[in-house]
Order: sequence, then structure tokens, then C-alpha cells
Amino acid sequence: MNKLIETIDLTKVYGEKETSVTALNSITTAFNENQFTAIMGPSGSGKSTLLHCLAGLDKVTSGSILINGIDLASLNDKELTKMRRDSFGFVFQAFNLIPTLTAEENITLPSSIAGRKPEDEWVEQVIDAMDIGDRLGHRPNELSGGQQQRVAAARAMASKPEVIFADEPSGNLDSKSSKELLVFMKSIVEDLNQTIVMVTHDPYAASYAQRVIMLKDGEIANDLDNPSQEEIVSQVTSLTEI
Repeated sequence: MNKLIETIDLTKVYGEKETSVTALNSITTAFNENQFTAIMGPSGSGKSTLLHCLAGLDKVTSGSILINGIDLASLNDKELTKMRRDSFGFVFQAFNLIPTLTAEENITLPSSIAGRKPEDEWVEQVIDAMDIGDRLGHRPNELSGGQQQRVAAARAMASKPEVIFADEPSGNLDSKSSKELLVFMKSIVEDLNQTIVMVTHDPYAASYAQRVIMLKDGEIANDLDNPSQEEIVSQVTSLTEI
């Protein structure tokens, strides 16, 4: 497998001197193309910080993040914005939908901004998988939380980005909708060579990933290959024990 994302001695410190907090401590790892990776860890372990740094939403304090060999730190704001727009898809727990746009307009927004026509057949497939075909004309305030999350997931997938960054994507969904989302995410990795990096606290959600990275105190505590849900629960339990 080719490395799509590589981190070298990635360190992120918030604050200065006595008040400083090290959120990530010299993390060196890689994320391969066509792989579904989950990042887990106790509260405060640095998992969301890692995701935000990988996605270019937060600047690192030291070390490097390479995307297809390009160091994010070498890009200016315009170049970074273009990379996020053209190469990344985002699914966050805060849906970040545009309130004045319909569900369908929100889904196709990244392609519209990039000046590209969405692939109609693919967009239809995504909409079917998210089971939101009957809500396309509705605005976000007319949708339930679960429906909004499915629209946000469809938006991330609609432009076929190189990598999708997902932060607790199933966090606001009921068990049926959660399973549908996770099954679809797994299928686009296996069938369409999508790459997904997902932060989750849920062992059930993480069990859909091919790889699970466990963080503790800003460092990688374990790196699991195709773990079962039981193995994940055991690892999470051991990390939270004092």
C-alpha cells in the first residue's frame, strides 16, 4: 500500500511555558491509501487534535505532516485551502451544514465551490446509501440531528476526495442509521479505494475500521490490525485504567 499521509515527530503544544499542554508528543506514523483507520483513546488523549492537524485545520508546533509527500507546513493559506477543498472530505459531529441551502445543495456544495460538476450517478448512490432521498429539498432546520449527520456524510463523500476525515461521524445517529453509515464507509474503502481516517470513542464504530490507533497522553499506545470489537473494548479499558 502507498502512504497517503505520513507524520514525522508530530508535536502539538497549546499555551506557553508553565501553562503549556502537550496534546501530541512526537507522533510518527503513516496512513495508507485505500485504508479505513480509526483513532481512539481516552478523553484528552489527543485524538481530535491529531485529526485536525492531519486535515490542515490546526498548525503543528513541530514535526511534519506529509500528504502525498507534500509537507503541509510548506503550503501557504491559499494552497492549503485548495488542498482541503480538492483532496479532503470532512464529517464532523457538528454538522457544519449551510442553513440557507437545501440538503441536496449542501451535498453538492464542495463540487460547486471547486467549479466541478458532481458525478450524478455517484451522488445518487451516496444519497441512497444515506437514505435521505426524500429529504433533499429540506433545509437543515427541517431535518433531525441524524438526518443532518447523514447529509454531512453524503457531502463529504459526494466529491470523491482522496481522504475523508471523520470526527465521531455516527455520534448523533440511532443504531440503525449508525450501522448504515459505517457499512457504507467501509464499502467505499473496499470497493472504491477511498481512504478514511475516523476519530471515535465507540468500539462498535471502530470495529468497522481495518486499523485502530490507540492514543494515550498524546502518544500512540497501540496500533491494531483488523481488531475485533472485543479486542478494541479490551484495549480501551486497559488505557483508561489508572
